[in-house]
Amino acid sequence: MRIKSFLIVLFCSLGISFAQEKISSPKLYLNIVVDQLRTDFLYEFSELYGEGGFKRLLAGGRIYPNSYYAFENVDRASSTAALMTGTNPYVNGIVGERWFDRNTLRTVSSVEDKKYKGLFSISPYAPTRLKAITITDEMKRASRGKAVVCAIAPDEDAAVIMGGHAADAALWKNNSAGFWSSSTYYGLYPEWATEMNNVVQGRPAKWVPLYDTEKYNNFGDEAPKPFSYSFDGKNKVKSYKTTACINDEVAEMALAYLKKGIVGNDAIADCLSLTFYAGNVDGNPMEQRPLEIQDIYARLDSTLSSLFDEIDKCIGMENVVVSLASTGYVMVGNDDGAEYRLPSGTIFMERVQALLNVYLGAIFGQREYIEGVYGPQLYFDNELIENEKLNKVDIIARSVEFLKSLDGVEDVFSIYHLGGTLSPELQYVKNGYNQACSGDVWLRLMPGWKVAESSLTLTNEVYRTPVMFPIIIYGAGIEHDVIEEMTSANVLATEIARLLHIRRPNDNCLRVF
Repeated sequence: MRIKSFLIVLFCSLGISFAQEKISSPKLYLNIVVDQLRTDFLYEFSELYGEGGFKRLLAGGRIYPNSYYAFENVDRASSTAALMTGTNPYVNGIVGERWFDRNTLRTVSSVEDKKYKGLFSISPYAPTRLKAITITDEMKRASRGKAVVCAIAPDEDAAVIMGGHAADAALWKNNSAGFWSSSTYYGLYPEWATEMNNVVQGRPAKWVPLYDTEKYNNFGDEAPKPFSYSFDGKNKVKSYKTTACINDEVAEMALAYLKKGIVGNDAIADCLSLTFYAGNVDGNPMEQRPLEIQDIYARLDSTLSSLFDEIDKCIGMENVVVSLASTGYVMVGNDDGAEYRLPSGTIFMERVQALLNVYLGAIFGQREYIEGVYGPQLYFDNELIENEKLNKVDIIARSVEFLKSLDGVEDVFSIYHLGGTLSPELQYVKNGYNQACSGDVWLRLMPGWKVAESSLTLTNEVYRTPVMFPIIIYGAGIEHDVIEEMTSANVLATEIARLLHIRRPNDNCLRVF
């Protein structure tokens, strides 16, 4: 009897805790990912916001302000894949936006697939390189294909990965003519998108501050100066996609889609995934563009407010669950290390490859042991090593020791570091590795150093300090809460699956490792 009474009390207490959050069945999951959104900036610029955008989410949602990705070398594609699958690159296969392909000996896109054709684009894309199931795939599976899934993003990797394997549509803005593009992987090009291409193509775009400059924060001795950007020249679309203008256009596409009544019109939850931008213009550091970064946040807030208002008219916000997350990295374009006598430098991987081939040649015989490099990674010629009956373990070990002696190299890792029981640091390294697309050996650079494949390649400074970003979940009966603890980005897929009453993606877990 005592046990029975105890169980009754226990279940009642659990029931009370569950009852604190009334979970309804939403008609729409609005999945928002903001490229390079930062928690500190989100709060710092709050005086620029109205009540219907960021403040609406911050006041009513469950907030994880100290979210992070549990792997190295985070970028737009790898972070988006981690959010959608609840896994790390070691499992989902997306180690970055691009990598070196051993089969073709060239660099490939994370979403490239030549079995398909581009629509309003010459480039073929599909989610076939994504090896884990996404939350949107589970929505499709749970509804037996009836859930409608659409993803809209400035760039193809974000759109394709957010859509998952089973999306009805994925659209992105190509970098040549600026059309909203898709792929035959998704079937016919949507009519509503064709209409939007006619609207946006050739439309002049200009970006000026939303407010008078006095309203923006002053981060230096001088007040920020007004700016005016127009877009022309060879890289005009790529530059345009790093401004507040692209966010307005993504929202415009989303509104056109919503007004067609394709989603949110029955009891089955559909998904609309959107990617916005909150980095700086052409990757310039915030110190050089303080007003621009503030204006991007201010305009995005206004854009979100308008989007939420329209969704309220079309579907009713009470029928929607919203998530907002970030890609969790920042493009650091600083080139001022020498000016301020900071530890800095550039490692050119083509020179590293040549030096290492000479070094290995002196030990094992003159051959080209490295068949390719990408970023800080080196890919060894496995076929040559096997045909020559050489010991790859010995070659890798010698390479690691040699590479550790180079200026700017803090540490060197190899495929042979990642077996057995690992320390937290090595597990962190392993999480960002994938056997199918990662190199055999990779460098960890000293802080402030850059890596370049050649003297002609653009470089980015290494910034290994984690960029804290927010995950916010709003709607579906969620009560406002702020979870201050450091939280793995894997939590998003877990929580959304629970709110939608579906299974989590097949390798989603809350563990860091």
